[in-house]
Amino acid sequence: MAQGVITGRIVDEQSLPIPFVNVLLLNRADSAFIVGAVTKDDGTFTIETNRNDGLLKVLSVGYQPQYIQVRQGNLGDIQMQPDEQTLGEVVVKGSRPQYKMTTGGMTVDIQNSMLKDVGTADDVLSMLPRVQGEDGNFTVFAKGTPEIYINNKKVQNARELKQLKSTDIKSVDIITSPGAKYNAEVSAVIRIKTIRTQGEGVSVKLYSYVKYNEKWAAYDDATVKYRRGGLEVFGNVMFNHGNHSEDNTLHTDTYANGNHISIDQYAPNSFWYTMPGGQVGASYDFNADNSIGMSYSLNGSIYEGGTAQTQQTIMRNDALEGQINQLMKSKMNDNPQHEANIYYVGKISKLGIDFNSSWIWKKSTRDQTSIEQSQQLSDRVVSTHHENQSNMLAGKLVLTYPVWKGELSAGTEAICSRSHGIYNNVEQVVSPSDDEIKESNVAGFAEYKMRLGQWSIGGGLRYESVTSDYYSFGTFQPEPSRKYRNLFPNLAIGWQQDKWGIGLSYNKRISRPSYNQLNSNIQYDNRYQYEGGNPLLRPTVKQGIDLDVTYSWLNFTAGYDHSKYMQLSFGRLYQDNTEITFWSNRNFDKFESYHASVTASPKFGFYSPTLTLSYWQQNFDTRAYGTSKDLDKPQFEVNFRNWFAIGKTAKAMLNLHNSTSFDYGFTRREHRFNIDARIQKTFLDGSMTAYLFANDIFRNLRDRWTGYYPVTTMSKDAYVYTQYIGVSLSYDFNTTKSKYKGTGAGNAEKNRL
Repeated sequence: MAQGVITGRIVDEQSLPIPFVNVLLLNRADSAFIVGAVTKDDGTFTIETNRNDGLLKVLSVGYQPQYIQVRQGNLGDIQMQPDEQTLGEVVVKGSRPQYKMTTGGMTVDIQNSMLKDVGTADDVLSMLPRVQGEDGNFTVFAKGTPEIYINNKKVQNARELKQLKSTDIKSVDIITSPGAKYNAEVSAVIRIKTIRTQGEGVSVKLYSYVKYNEKWAAYDDATVKYRRGGLEVFGNVMFNHGNHSEDNTLHTDTYANGNHISIDQYAPNSFWYTMPGGQVGASYDFNADNSIGMSYSLNGSIYEGGTAQTQQTIMRNDALEGQINQLMKSKMNDNPQHEANIYYVGKISKLGIDFNSSWIWKKSTRDQTSIEQSQQLSDRVVSTHHENQSNMLAGKLVLTYPVWKGELSAGTEAICSRSHGIYNNVEQVVSPSDDEIKESNVAGFAEYKMRLGQWSIGGGLRYESVTSDYYSFGTFQPEPSRKYRNLFPNLAIGWQQDKWGIGLSYNKRISRPSYNQLNSNIQYDNRYQYEGGNPLLRPTVKQGIDLDVTYSWLNFTAGYDHSKYMQLSFGRLYQDNTEITFWSNRNFDKFESYHASVTASPKFGFYSPTLTLSYWQQNFDTRAYGTSKDLDKPQFEVNFRNWFAIGKTAKAMLNLHNSTSFDYGFTRREHRFNIDARIQKTFLDGSMTAYLFANDIFRNLRDRWTGYYPVTTMSKDAYVYTQYIGVSLSYDFNTTKSKYKGTGAGNAEKNRL
């Protein structure tokens, strides 16, 4: 008889997977043992047998034995029930490792840590090792901005992280070596895995916060779901009102045509925004393996704008040339922004199918007026108008199939996008532009992952064919138009036993410039400084090697990255016979960096500290590009987060952050230090949580740096209103986890648009 398989997954009463469960296949007639297996970390098992049917016996300490009549095929989830019998005079103590290796990175256990009830997913991510940021804007140490997923669904809006409660999060994967199924532009991935909960009917989630930093800001959202059987219908609305302000001091020294021009600027600015948004969607689960769904979101702005009141003192060869009072007014409009997604996730026999398609259409405008008054120099008014319209259509198909001791994935992703920008200046101080970029990206990929005892091995290859056509005022431009054909390999090897884990990974990625960086418009800043895009900018190709070592609550990582065609901001003369500095990005042939970090998260009763020590350093020959300064100063960073449990329903946190001055590109960034604190308490059996938080308590955090360029040196010292105090409140009624399984397509391209 032909050899076949019996597969399934063992879960507990909360639908969480149970590892190390004994699964025995017995003869149906006399219960004689035939073959057995033990479940993996994810609760799955596979039994190879030439019998069409049999009796399955499932055994695990602390649970009632299960007996199931089975046939060859996938049994789905098998739920175990706790054994009500208690063991007298026996105390069992144990601990789960907080950090574990996963393919290409590490997994952080949230349910068994102080982060379990810290608030929202946004709060959890801001407190993870290697991760920094807040309000949906996060970076992974030495890797940059990650793609974030919740149960394999790509996070498209920061409010999704605020809507997900930390009590619903099982674990978080921090992937620093993404596999081939991810777009080659993605250098890091954060995967949030939630606890599967049951429930039907109507559920409501409400979240609100308000904070004060000499100006008020507020955020509110509400989500309503209806579930019945396999159907889920959901909708949410949000309202975001806030500001970004700076007390900004700038100093510039420019050497051109035998002259030294020195400019001191005091430039306080304030930018306000009021932005509503909403989303509706539906999904339907035919069974445990097959699901379809769609969603549509609409976002925009009621108001976006601000002012900068600048005072400039201009010196030429140590003599006063003039003083200028400059009032700069900006008004933006991001209406409307449409996005639609459809998906199908299913399984035919052993073949897994994951299809996603996304469509985006968005339009934005920016009007800026600069009014300059001076007794020594002529008055000037410069008015500019910038309008951009973009759209994208993308599709992604991933097929998976079990092969030997692992799983083979293969698929394709196709993206078609267009960006059209118009820029003009009424007074004709700067040149107008009309740029249109039409780009297509067709990719094919395959990857294989398997486990051999304590070892895990994963590798893949992605091929991308990109054609980018550039038009200026409707005429095709062959020089900035590009065609790229690239291969992106990746390999990850890991070992895990008990509390120990070791992982080594290699990958090759690419970072494509945004469409805004590729335009040819020139923005007027002041009489001696312009900034704009660079149509000739090429993508950065990155290769990296990373080593990870974990032991229980300890984690160590180290790595090396090499970049070709690195994109960095650079200052040069606008035209050879002028004294105006023009700022734009350009490519540099070789850029290397080294990094290492160690994180310790022990527990001492009510006290749970997390200490992270980090090192990063660039290897970049700045003198080769005309500068007179070596820039290779390393960064040493300390994050010390201290949690204190106050009873069962309250906790407090004190966080200290310190970073030494260091060099990045052509810039030296100065020392940074800040202290944050928060206290929280839950009510109504955990349905309501209140938070009180304070950031940058002693107002030490400043944005300070100095840039060194061949013709210009520029320094900045700014306070960006990081000191604030705030309160937030979340309330959940009859909450259920979303069944929506769409991951979207063209995710990296969305960020470029």
